[in-house]
Amino acid sequence: MRFLTSSNAPASPSAMASIQTATVAGVQISLTLLEKVMDGTQIPVVKGLAGAAVEIIKIAKSIQANREECDDLTKRTTSLLVVILGSLSGQPEDAIPHHVKSGVERLTRRALIDYLVLSTLLICLDSDFQVVLAELQIIKTRTGKSNFGGLARAILYHMDNSDKLKTCLVRLQWAMDEFQVTTKVDSCLKDLERHEELRQGQKEMREEMREGFSEIRRVVKEQSTASVESDTLPTTVLPPDPKIFGRHDYVEMAIVVLISNGSARLAILGPGGMGKTCVSLKIVHDGRIIKRFGKNRYWVPCEQATSVNLLIELLAKTLNLPSSTSSDRFGEVVAWLEKCLHVHVLFVLDNFETPWDIEGQQSNVADILTRLSSIPSVSLILTMRGGQYPSEETIDWSTPRLPPLAPLDITAAQQAFVRISPDVADDPELGTLLQKLDRMPLALTLMAKLSAAGETISDLLSQWSSERTRMLAQPGGDRRNSIEVSIKLSIDSRTIKGNPDAIRLLSVLAMLPAGASLTQISDMCPSIPGWKVAIRVLRAAALVYDSADKRRVQVLSPIQSYVSLHHRLEQDALKDLRASYYKLVPLGKIFPGHPEFNEIAERLSKEEANMEAVLINALHDSSHDVEEALQVCWCYTSYLQWKQPRSEVVVEAIQVARAMRSPLLADCLMVYGTTIRGQGKHKASQPLLEEALAEYKKIGNYKLAARCQSLLGNILAIQGHHDKAQSLFQEARTSLIDFGATEDAAWCLWEIAQSFYLQRKYKPACAAFTQARSEFEDVNSRRGSASCLMFIGASLRNQGQDDEAQSALEKALTEMTEMGNHTGVARCFRELGRILAHKGEHSVALTKLKQAHTIYTQLGDISWIARCERDIKNVNVAVSEE
Repeated sequence: MRFLTSSNAPASPSAMASIQTATVAGVQISLTLLEKVMDGTQIPVVKGLAGAAVEIIKIAKSIQANREECDDLTKRTTSLLVVILGSLSGQPEDAIPHHVKSGVERLTRRALIDYLVLSTLLICLDSDFQVVLAELQIIKTRTGKSNFGGLARAILYHMDNSDKLKTCLVRLQWAMDEFQVTTKVDSCLKDLERHEELRQGQKEMREEMREGFSEIRRVVKEQSTASVESDTLPTTVLPPDPKIFGRHDYVEMAIVVLISNGSARLAILGPGGMGKTCVSLKIVHDGRIIKRFGKNRYWVPCEQATSVNLLIELLAKTLNLPSSTSSDRFGEVVAWLEKCLHVHVLFVLDNFETPWDIEGQQSNVADILTRLSSIPSVSLILTMRGGQYPSEETIDWSTPRLPPLAPLDITAAQQAFVRISPDVADDPELGTLLQKLDRMPLALTLMAKLSAAGETISDLLSQWSSERTRMLAQPGGDRRNSIEVSIKLSIDSRTIKGNPDAIRLLSVLAMLPAGASLTQISDMCPSIPGWKVAIRVLRAAALVYDSADKRRVQVLSPIQSYVSLHHRLEQDALKDLRASYYKLVPLGKIFPGHPEFNEIAERLSKEEANMEAVLINALHDSSHDVEEALQVCWCYTSYLQWKQPRSEVVVEAIQVARAMRSPLLADCLMVYGTTIRGQGKHKASQPLLEEALAEYKKIGNYKLAARCQSLLGNILAIQGHHDKAQSLFQEARTSLIDFGATEDAAWCLWEIAQSFYLQRKYKPACAAFTQARSEFEDVNSRRGSASCLMFIGASLRNQGQDDEAQSALEKALTEMTEMGNHTGVARCFRELGRILAHKGEHSVALTKLKQAHTIYTQLGDISWIARCERDIKNVNVAVSEE
């Protein structure tokens, strides 16, 4: 059974074309043709649709108002019938789809629809036509009346009619769109069905082809790379002789090995950006190497050897071998070299890590390297990022082996920097900048270029603090002019990617500027049980290096910065790292005489830089307990007062505490104030202690408020305001006694004695120190007792009682040394030096004074450094006059 004709024959294409032409030609022709269709078909649904369309066009034709919309409606009605009839034209009944749902989305998810469901769709379309017909009848009725009650109502009806007509148009357009989409989907599905049998018949062939595709691709790739034209390969011309600094001993070692053997095999290893290429070029341009190898010094830039065949073709091009289609191109290279048995040949395989890291091809690359090294006339210099020699099992690398390249020493780093930017040669901050870069050649070269472009060293330091390696990354740069690209190549290497723990451990180590003790890693990285293997992997990639004593692993500063930016530590691992450092400092005030002071000092001796990095990171991480970090900052800075006072961490802590309105702000302010007071910066410490005093009163901690008051009195005494100072001391002492804080009250008495001492009232000072010492001993305060004993000795010296003073000071020195009180030790040395100088024992006196000077220099106390220098000068004058 076929649609559109009563004779089961398909409707002629000319008839369909006529209907389309009629749509454009005129409404009357459309009516005529549609009536013929209605009369000619025996399919009820189609006949009904055609009839409805005829009625719609007749009504639309009879409407005088809204003429434009009615004409448009006529055209769309005819067009819809054209779409429906055209899509069904000539199709057998069994080709009609049998499932449909209203809407394009559902139609596209269903298989072929059958005749029954298509009929339902046509009925739905007919329903739409009937609705349109009903609306048109209403419009005709309205417009057929002569009196609408005035022009205003006529205009309103006209507008209403227009809306009605537009609604009809929309409904017809929806119907047309739905049918078009449905028929298109049906057509696609029908095409798929027609091909099903072919797909079944080709199943086995597809399986075989799939299995062969990967092999075909591999062969095609190998063949394509094997046939690379010579002019597409990188240049193999030997680059010029570079200017290098600080590598002369290294270069000399390599040259000696090369000229002392029939053939030699050297590997220059190290991290990216360390200058391996420059060192290799310096070697091959040396006169002794030129004399031995002459023109047979071949430069092979392996950076572009991304396949085994490319590596072989590079070797062939380097030797100027003619193009060849031989299946054994490497055999041709070897044959040529073996003819040169009486000539020394030197190959420099630069950036050899590129072919070495080709996935699945390392054994083939190793075979090439081994074969080259076995030719008696061939010597090799291989540069490769990493710390591990390739093919150690099959290649006898020459001895002594060259060590991996290390950072430049400070002198060489300055020379390299100043050669590019000579105007900054005398900048006092240049050394600091170079140390920040860990004296890595590529990093300092890029930084020097920024300096030469006009950036000051101070600005570069500031930018490095905030931007790190990003400031040394050039858009579109490569490993030679972008530190980020250079480091990324190492991290993306096959060696690192093959061990996920390696990058996790590197993220931990990147947070520790002083590196990590090998005995400490297991404690700080419990989530990385395979850390020992990871360390070996990182060493092999030259992303970490061992300290001189082999007890710590460290990461170069540029690598630290890159990893911190691009491979941030996971929160769980970060929590473990912080916990391992927090426990190094017990909570509470730490001072000489504290039961754990020396043990803490020993633990922290090599961890201070790491502790500060961990704390600063924690202070700015709102995802964890910042209050805990503030407390550790306070305790740590309190400890530093007695070792080597530094305030960077507590300054950060104060800013965070202020922003958080933390009650720990007062503690941080007081410890900062006492720290810089201990460095002789009394004026700067005063406002800090005054703010701390106000904060303590605000939170109701009157005991520590009294302690602040006593410290402020000490500053006034040093400034010569002794009456005000004594008043503050007495007020604070009374308050502390009321609180039962006996030791703190004893310290107030110590401050009173100190005020007498500063006024050169040595007798009352000695009496007050003696009383304070008694109070300290009552509460077992070793620190307070020793401090009083030291000042008793100083007071006795100023009263001319040298022997009694020396005895007291030697006892105090022993106490201070045992407690680890460096400030007290330095003061005792100075006082003893002055006593010995007064006794004429100048040699011993100088020794004591120089010891004091050294400690004060370490502590950064400028005023006491100056006093020691004056004392030393006086002794030297006395010696010269003898």
